[in-house]
Amino acid sequence: MPTPSLTTIAREDGRYAVEAFAFVGESLRHQVERVSGGDPAHRRHLSAAELTEGVVDLAARRWGTLADLVLAQWGLRSGSDVGEVTFLLIGHGILSKQPEDRREDFDQLPALGPAVAAHARQLTGRGTGAEA
Repeated sequence: MPTPSLTTIAREDGRYAVEAFAFVGESLRHQVERVSGGDPAHRRHLSAAELTEGVVDLAARRWGTLADLVLAQWGLRSGSDVGEVTFLLIGHGILSKQPEDRREDFDQLPALGPAVAAHARQLTGRGTGAEA
């Protein structure tokens, strides 16, 4: 059976925009590069928290303080949403998981909006407490 397109997965699920699926996949690759230092010999599996951190970092770098609005428009508001998208991609054979990986691992992670906003301020130097 062929792997369905992200558009098909998004349409069948109905909760998240196709861009959410693409962005979670892109965030996974982004975070693997971050934790491995770009060294293929140090690439490894990511935890739920690490993947969600990758979503936050890439969104903040790409869209700055508007990142939470972009993610929310696509339906990504929490770690739980990242988990839903991730496990839909796993279920369709696009991503893989380790036996110990659980969908519930994403449920205790923070809301994306405040995390992305704080990280965007940190990246731009506005979260240092020095602003007037």
